[in-house]
Amino acid sequence: MDVKTTEKEEVAIFPSAAIENNNVELRSEVLGHLIGLLSTNYKNESIDYELAIPDYQRIYSWQEKIVIRLLDDILNYGHKKYHMGSIILHKTKKKAENGNDEIVYDIVDGQQRLVTLSLLLLQLGKNNFSLLNESFESPQAHNYIAHNKWIIENYIKKLTSIQFNMDKILSNLNFSVLILHSDNLDLAYTFFGNENSKGKPLSDYDLLKSHHLRFIHIPEQAEHLAERWDNLIRNSNNDDLSHELGRTFEVYLFRLRKWMRKRNWNDNGVKKVKNEFEAAPVIPYIPPFGEQFKYNESIQGGTHFFAFAEHFIHHFKEFRETEPYKNLNKHLNWEKHWWYRDVMEALIFAYYLKFGKLYLNRGSMLIIQVVSLHRYKTSRAYLSSIFDYVANSEIILMIDQATSPTFFLAEMEQMLKASPVKEKYKGTRGRYFSHIEKIQNVLEDK
Repeated sequence: MDVKTTEKEEVAIFPSAAIENNNVELRSEVLGHLIGLLSTNYKNESIDYELAIPDYQRIYSWQEKIVIRLLDDILNYGHKKYHMGSIILHKTKKKAENGNDEIVYDIVDGQQRLVTLSLLLLQLGKNNFSLLNESFESPQAHNYIAHNKWIIENYIKKLTSIQFNMDKILSNLNFSVLILHSDNLDLAYTFFGNENSKGKPLSDYDLLKSHHLRFIHIPEQAEHLAERWDNLIRNSNNDDLSHELGRTFEVYLFRLRKWMRKRNWNDNGVKKVKNEFEAAPVIPYIPPFGEQFKYNESIQGGTHFFAFAEHFIHHFKEFRETEPYKNLNKHLNWEKHWWYRDVMEALIFAYYLKFGKLYLNRGSMLIIQVVSLHRYKTSRAYLSSIFDYVANSEIILMIDQATSPTFFLAEMEQMLKASPVKEKYKGTRGRYFSHIEKIQNVLEDK
C-alpha cells in the first residue's frame, strides 16, 4: 500500500470538471466516522453514513496475501494518520421497513477494503455498525469472508509486543471519499480508471453488469441476473480472452459489429467492450421492439442485454466443439499466427450463427484461405493491418447478405481465383503455410 499518497494528490487524480459539478463531492473521512462508530471525523464534521453494498457490485474476493498486507500496514503505520486511498459512494434513497425513504450510501468502489476492515473490527470486539448487516448471495463471497476471518483471527493471536489499537484504527485511518449525488451511475465510470484503489480494478464486464442492472426495476429479477452474470465472470476468469465471456464478446461479437459497419478501433482502447455493449440511445416516446439476437443489433438495456449475452455464449459453447475451432486452436497458437486464428474464428462464428453446421467445414476452409492471403502477401504482419484487411474484404457483409451457403461459398471461391497462391514461402510465412495445410487436410476429410 502506498502510504505516501497525500490528500492533495488524491484530489488531483479526479477529473476537475466533475469535482466542480454539483453532482459530486469530495470529502476526507476517518474510518470510525465513515462506518458510524465515531459521531464526527477528525475535522469535527458530521454526516450520518449508512453504507450499503449494491447488487451490481462484484463479489467480495480479497485473497490472503492482500489481507495480510493490509494488516501489516495498519500495524506498522496505524499509530499515526494513515491514508487508505479513495473510495466512491453513491448517495441514493431506498424504502425502509416502515415505508419511508431513507438515505443510503452505496459503495461503488472500495468494498474490498471496507469489508476487510469490518472483519478486523469484528475480531477486535466491535459488532455494532451497519456494514456488518450487509449480506452476500454468492457462496464464493461467503467462503472468502469465512477464510479471511480466520486469517485475521490467527494474525492477531500471533502478535506479541505490538498490538492493534482500536481507537487509533478508528481515528487515524482516513479515506478520500468521492460522493456521487447524481442518479446517473455512469458518472462513476469517469473515476474508475484513475482512482487509487488497493483492490482489483473493475473490468468491462463488471461495468456492463452495473450499467444494465440499472434498467431492471424488479429486485428479484435484478438479483437473479446479477448472480448469473457473476457466474459467467467467475467461470471465464473475468476478461480472460481464452474463456467464454471474453472470447464471445471481445474476440467475436465486438469485432464482427465493427467490421459490419466498417468502423476502426484501437484494440488497446480503454473500456472498448463496455462502450460497445452499453444500451443504445433511444427516442423516449418510441419503445424498442424485441431483440432478434443478431450480433450487430442495437443493444437494449436491462434484461434484453443479459438474454443477448447468454444467447451468444450458448452458441459459443457449441461452436468450440466444431472441427474448425478445434483445428485452428491446435495449429495456430504459435508466433503471431494466433492473430489470424482469432479473426478467422470470429468470421467462422458469424457463418455458424447464420447457417449452423451446414457446409461449415467448407465455409471455414474458404474463410481461412481468404484471410491467409494477407499473411502470404505481407512480410511483416501488424494486428491493425489484419483488421483493416478483414474489414475491406467485406467477408462479414457477404455472410450477412447471403440467403444460402451456396451464394457465400461461390463468392469466396471467386475471391480466391482472383488472388491465387503460387510461390513457396520461407521463415514465418512458410511455417504458417504448413499449419494452414494441416487444417485444410483435416477439414477436407470431414
